[in-house]
Amino acid sequence: MEATPIPAYDLEAFRQLVEKSPDVLTRQPCVVRGFTDKWLASKRWGELDALSEMFGHLPVTAGAPQFVTQKQAKMCQVMTDFGTYLEYVKAPERVEALFEGKWSKGSAQLLRELGLPLYSGNLRLVRHAREEVFSQLDPILPEPLEHFNNEIPYYYQSGNHVWLYVSLKGALTPLHQDNNAVIAYLAQLRGQKRAILYSAEDKRHYYNPDVGYLDPLNPNDDEFPTWREARPWTGLLNPGELLIWGPNWAHHVVTLSDSTTVSFDFINALNLRAYAKSVDWRDELGRFARKNAELIRTRIPDRRVHDALTGASDPELGRELMICVLRSALAGSQPERSARVRRELLAALEEDAAPELKPAAAGAV
Repeated sequence: MEATPIPAYDLEAFRQLVEKSPDVLTRQPCVVRGFTDKWLASKRWGELDALSEMFGHLPVTAGAPQFVTQKQAKMCQVMTDFGTYLEYVKAPERVEALFEGKWSKGSAQLLRELGLPLYSGNLRLVRHAREEVFSQLDPILPEPLEHFNNEIPYYYQSGNHVWLYVSLKGALTPLHQDNNAVIAYLAQLRGQKRAILYSAEDKRHYYNPDVGYLDPLNPNDDEFPTWREARPWTGLLNPGELLIWGPNWAHHVVTLSDSTTVSFDFINALNLRAYAKSVDWRDELGRFARKNAELIRTRIPDRRVHDALTGASDPELGRELMICVLRSALAGSQPERSARVRRELLAALEEDAAPELKPAAAGAV
């Protein structure tokens, strides 16, 4: 199918678009111009030395490509810290010296064969809603969009939702869908990227469970015989611009010039119930609870949670822990907005609970 250019809007036009059609992001991605100019981060975060000073101590992995979404794809990966990775970005010819003994996959030789630069994609800047980082990214969303992240217990603890990508020309993020049915954006501070997106409605054309995801720049007719029936949405992302898409849109991103990008994942009325039914956050929260089982038993005297610690999978445990925390929160006083979001999240989780783990009546433990 012929590619559709991703439409671009200035801030006022985007505000009017969303006010008229609150669900527009389920139907199309959008580029919003001039958004990151408002951020304190818009200038300082474009300087590699400043980023190293602020975040250089944080652990990262860097891959070529960033990760793989085809089962047979080759990749290289190193485990390092962000400061060392930034030294690589400044001088990629030093790859052997910088990452000696740090290769978890592949090698410097395979990296040269792949013809891709290493790309750090899991730098974790935020673990709770009060992180100072948010003051550098204010406002976090263009009007009139809102997010419920702060109303969802453990949201920032059970996954990375604020990302900083620093990449060399040629860095690749292959086609994939984000976890947890989030709404997401890429906000460009420096350099240029090209993006190709596909609606979840076309997934049967670009995803083969025996292979993985399509490479839209090198499609294989044998593995993806109907790929031409999927509609690609394509666009360039320039400094100051934000590319935003709705839940479950697949996206493939290539760095066209040395680049710095911020990404943010969020939940609002458009995807709250889809988030509730997602497995990924449940699994991570369940693994945390199982790792800290004695602490959970001491602090949460709830029979359902205790039973799940020994008789349920990690996703089931995560769900039951969230149900218990939401019920406890709703028993106390809180702002009307928080109560509304948590009631809806709780209702979705209770609908999805296994029969043997259905929540008991209020107050039962």
